[in-house]
Formats: sequence, structure tokens, C-alpha cells
Amino acid sequence: MKQVIMIGPASVSKGGIATVIANFEKTFASDTVNIHYIASWKEGSALFKLWMFICAIMQLCYLAITQKIDIVHIHTSQKGSFYRKMIFINIAKLFRSKVILHMHGSRFGIFYDQQTSFIQKRIVNHLNRLDHIIVLSEAWKTYYENMCDTPVSVMENAVEVPRTNPYNNTSKTIVTFGNVSQEKGSYDLLRAIQSLGATYQEYEFIFYGIGDIETAQTQINQNNLTNVTLGGWVESHQKQTILESALLHILPSYHEALPMAILETMAHGIPNISTNVGGIPQIIQDKQNGLLIEPGAITELHEAIADLLDNQEARELMSTKAHHAVQAQFSMDACNNKWEQFYENL
Repeated sequence: MKQVIMIGPASVSKGGIATVIANFEKTFASDTVNIHYIASWKEGSALFKLWMFICAIMQLCYLAITQKIDIVHIHTSQKGSFYRKMIFINIAKLFRSKVILHMHGSRFGIFYDQQTSFIQKRIVNHLNRLDHIIVLSEAWKTYYENMCDTPVSVMENAVEVPRTNPYNNTSKTIVTFGNVSQEKGSYDLLRAIQSLGATYQEYEFIFYGIGDIETAQTQINQNNLTNVTLGGWVESHQKQTILESALLHILPSYHEALPMAILETMAHGIPNISTNVGGIPQIIQDKQNGLLIEPGAITELHEAIADLLDNQEARELMSTKAHHAVQAQFSMDACNNKWEQFYENL
């Protein structure tokens, strides 16, 4: 049996990577692959985060000394996350384990370009030490293939998909999941909601997530957006109820890999309005199972929201196609089978 160590944020943490790891913990089962999970990060004070990091290093070293570790599967994004994971790469290679780096960062290219030539060389050197790189879209596959010599594969995120489509086409609730920030297009969405005016006042827009809450609330108050609510972070046990009562999900991001928020909402048949960036076009087919716009195009965003709110039949058709698309391509069973084969063949 292959022994795999998976390193990343604690599965109870906030964020897409933690959700991916939580799904592994919950659903991955194999007769040929055993995964041991090491949490290297969790929300808390700086001292607590340092303690988590040191404990993760100690766990990896202990396991590598006391048993044969075939594969170390490391989840990362950019900035500090990547620098911390360089240490785990070096430790794993010291003990002659194969290393997979699972890249989730939607802004890694920007992060890399901002580094000095010396740091860029260090980054590329570490990428070249890997046995495989996993990315979430074909665009990122091309990016890393041009950067380093390590093999790169696309392995999309996966979600649990209800057997039947639970979409509520008469709901009056529109949601967005993700950090409240400029990068996620939160303020573009607020401006689009403002431009919708009183015509669509009956619909409630709820922003679920952490981030620039104070700034967003100020903008909401200044523009008297009485149908907009900041819902805060959603725990996993709360999400199901929200997904079963949402009419639309809107994520007008400027940078993305393959957002879990889009997969989870589409799995529940919720039509999405999002942007033509990263891996999003791999799952949203414009005007088929959702709508795509360009980042920052507030007028387009306004029109897309209005079009779907005005057309119940279009929403129903998109809902059916959205649920089917995720069920066919991004279900847990399909994804876990791919991972089992990948681990076995590495």
C-alpha cells in the first residue's frame, strides 16, 4: 500500500484549500493508498500559527524516520504559503520521498513577477525538485510548463453533488461566496446592485465571507443598499441550507484558479455569473449553464444579473445544465478515482 502524507491548512480552517482537504478526509478511501494528514496552518495568533508550522515539520520528520513515506502531497498558493512549503519540499526530498505540489494560488504569476531575480531562481529550483505539479486549469498547466521542467497535470477540484437537483427557482436570495475584496470583485458587485435600483429591490444580496468587511459595510451604508447583507463566514454545517435557498451565485473575480464556491453552487443547480478568468471557463459555458463577463465590467454585470432575474425559464435550463456538468466532471467519486490512479502510477 502506498503511504501518502498530505500537508496543508487544517481542514476546519477557512478557505478553498481547507475545503479541498476536508473533502479528501471525508470521502477518499482506497485499498491501495493510505493518506496521513498533517495540518501546517490554522487561523489564530502569530504565535499559534508558528507553533502549528513547527509541529507540522516535526510530524513530517517523525513519520519519515519511523516509516517509509512514498509520496508527500503538499497544498500551496502563493506568498508566505509557498515559502513555508519550500521547507516541506526540502525535508521530503531529504528522506527521498516523491513530492507533489498542488498549486491553488490564483495570483502566483503576479507573486512570482514581483520577486527579485535571485528569489525567482530559488522558486524555479524548488519547482524543478518536484516529481509532479498539480494545477486546476489548462492555463496554469501551460504557465508552469513554461517555468520549469517538472511534469504538470490538471486535476480539478471536486465537490459532493446531490443526486437530484435541489434548485429553488422561486427564491429571492442571491449569494456570493468568497473574501470580500477588490480581487473578488465585491465592490464591482456592490456598484452593479446599486445600478439595478428599485426595480429589483425585492431580491436580497448576501455576501458570505471574511475580508474588507468594514469598507464594504461603509459602501453599503453610503449608497443605502438596504437589500444587501454581509453574512460573514459560513461554517460547513450552515452551507447546505444556504445552497438550497439561493437563486443565483455571483463571483466577478479578477483572478481565480477553479473556485470551490462555483463548483459547490453549480452542484446544487444554482446558475452562476462569473468572469472569464483562470479555470472558470472550464466549468461555466457562457449562456449555457451560467453567464461569463470580463473582470471589472460593471455594466455587463448589471445586465447579466437583470437578464437572469427577468427570465425564470432561462434560470431553470441553466440550473439543469449546471447540476449535470458538475455531476459528470467534478463529483467526489470521479475525482477520488483519478487521485487513486495518480498516486499508484507516480
